[in-house]
Amino acid sequence: MNIFKAYHIVIPFLIESVFACAACYGDPSSSAGKGMDMAIITLLGIIGPILIAIFIGIVSIGLKSKKINHNLTEK
Repeated sequence: MNIFKAYHIVIPFLIESVFACAACYGDPSSSAGKGMDMAIITLLGIIGPILIAIFIGIVSIGLKSKKINHNLTEK
């Protein structure tokens, strides 16, 4: 119970640190904002296909396992 009281005392003093950083809160048409947008798009372009490939691999392994188990139970 004491830890909740400490949070209520400390949080009002930390309100200023809750605001967005200059890159997020700044002008979206600035070069820093455009660079941040391109970085996010690049990361999504790299990570997206990797996650899709992992998902396809997992589904493929599941289907092969189901097929093998089905063939073993028929015999």
